[in-house]
Amino acid sequence: MGFLYPGALVFFALVPALVLAYLAKERPARVTVSSVLAFRALRGFRRERFGGWPRLDWMFFAEVFILSLAVLAMAGPFVWKKTAPLAVVIDNSAAMQALTPAGRSRFEVAREKLDAALSAEDGGGEISVYVTAPQPRRVAPPFNTLTEARIALSRIKPTDAPNDQTTLENFLGNLASEARVAKVIFAGANALAAPVPARIHPIAVGDAVANAAIGSFSLRREVLGAEALHASLSIANFSPETRTLELVVTGDGKQIAHAKEALGARETATLEFPAIPPARIYEAKLAPDDALALDNVAYATAGSVKNVSILFISPTPADAAGLNSIPGVEVTAQSPDSYSPGDLGSFDLAIFEYATPKELPSVNTMLVMPPPGDPVFGLTVTPASKVQIAGWRTTDTLTDSVNFRLLNLRGGEYFGTHPWMSQVVGGDGGAILLKGERGAHRFVATGFNPFPYLGRRNLPMSVLTLNAISYLAGLGASSNGYRTGQPWLVSAGVERVILPSGSAVAAHPGTLFSAVSEQGVYELVGPGGAKTPRAVNLADLTESDLSSSAPLKVEAANWGSAAAPVMEKSSLSDYILAAIIALTALEALIVYRRRRIAEAAAP
Repeated sequence: MGFLYPGALVFFALVPALVLAYLAKERPARVTVSSVLAFRALRGFRRERFGGWPRLDWMFFAEVFILSLAVLAMAGPFVWKKTAPLAVVIDNSAAMQALTPAGRSRFEVAREKLDAALSAEDGGGEISVYVTAPQPRRVAPPFNTLTEARIALSRIKPTDAPNDQTTLENFLGNLASEARVAKVIFAGANALAAPVPARIHPIAVGDAVANAAIGSFSLRREVLGAEALHASLSIANFSPETRTLELVVTGDGKQIAHAKEALGARETATLEFPAIPPARIYEAKLAPDDALALDNVAYATAGSVKNVSILFISPTPADAAGLNSIPGVEVTAQSPDSYSPGDLGSFDLAIFEYATPKELPSVNTMLVMPPPGDPVFGLTVTPASKVQIAGWRTTDTLTDSVNFRLLNLRGGEYFGTHPWMSQVVGGDGGAILLKGERGAHRFVATGFNPFPYLGRRNLPMSVLTLNAISYLAGLGASSNGYRTGQPWLVSAGVERVILPSGSAVAAHPGTLFSAVSEQGVYELVGPGGAKTPRAVNLADLTESDLSSSAPLKVEAANWGSAAAPVMEKSSLSDYILAAIIALTALEALIVYRRRRIAEAAAP
């Protein structure tokens, strides 16, 4: 036996104080009275006297005992006892939703086998229950009985998130090395590679089954001005034979694309749909059905295709008005006097019309008819009342699909030879369209003004403008999308997030949103109730490969030592506090009964 806080024993000094309290209690005094009536009247004027031998009755000893127990409880007494703490780990990753040949899910089989394993235990210690996805964690404080642990297991459900295999291996290794854990029971889809630490008892339920899956579903905008998007989906056949897979894509509930692909054993393919019509939410479904329904469905949203944000700096900001009509473009206009280099931090590219920056911009930039004497770019500028096109590069992205014969440039300026910008379009007096790269950024300079943007009213110029913005914005890259189990940063203005299940979770801008264990479409709710959809998919072909699960390699500090009882401290404070409460209640009851009897006997 020992004490956690032996310094608290100093409070035993309170016992003498209790004796002093009894010395001050009422003492009888001899008084001569004339009659019985006078004696009864004097009972209301009894006085106390300090000193003499204390008359210690049973209440004194009861109070001393209660006080001593309270001091002991403060000191935290404990005894050592042998226990066998148990750690139960169940794999709740997406792969555990797969159906076995018997028609039951892997997770159901794992939970049943764990329940049977717990029934064989003697319950000689605390039981901790853990899950593995999205990250390993304990589901609740340790349980004291096997019944409580089995009830907790029955309430766990598999998630749509995959396991992080390295994290899981380290987690199991740490559990097996923990001094306070005598035994670890792990049930999951992955077997454990030999040698297995002696303290771990694995239960593998990952029988090989054939499966087909959608790996990714991405959207991108190829060229500004086109509302149609380019969809790309990867599919895989994890089976030992060739299968014909059918993919159907719907947009807001209407079928917009369809494809069939014959894939050989363990073959993957990428299906491209160059022009799918605009929709808020896209859904792709793979047929036929198989062992894992989760990866036969994938989602995408048009909002995942990032808009191009442009800062338009010009003494005539009204020239930027037409750019807002281009799908996927957001424009902010301001005058050169109000511009500062720090303004570029929140924009994808900048357009300087009749102006030049004071330093090299930190984003891709377009210079429209820059004035002479520019010290930053060093452009040699020759104004001209009439700019005439003499030739152009036919294979350049800036000139793609532009009919230069219909292009009327009117007045402008010619550029001289530049040290790091090359000519794309030239005229009789020099270059009229330059492009180049500097400091990892792209730059375009025009000796004519393509603004305001007029769309179909000036189609050749509009195509050239779209080509230039597309080149500067780096369009053509696919969106990476969001995956289950991977938190994202909450953007400004988002107040709450509605999960695919329909429940709402509060969100705080600038923090990580971690409730991402469901596959589907999340609705990000902003001020006024405005909703922005966000697609989250499993998108993990490694998790979808149910025919060959890589074994987990677990290393533990004491992997060779068998499970052994663990010595741990068992606190006695709870028992002492229970005794204090019982004794106090008993004393109060006796005092109350005596007082009632005395009041009843009084005349």
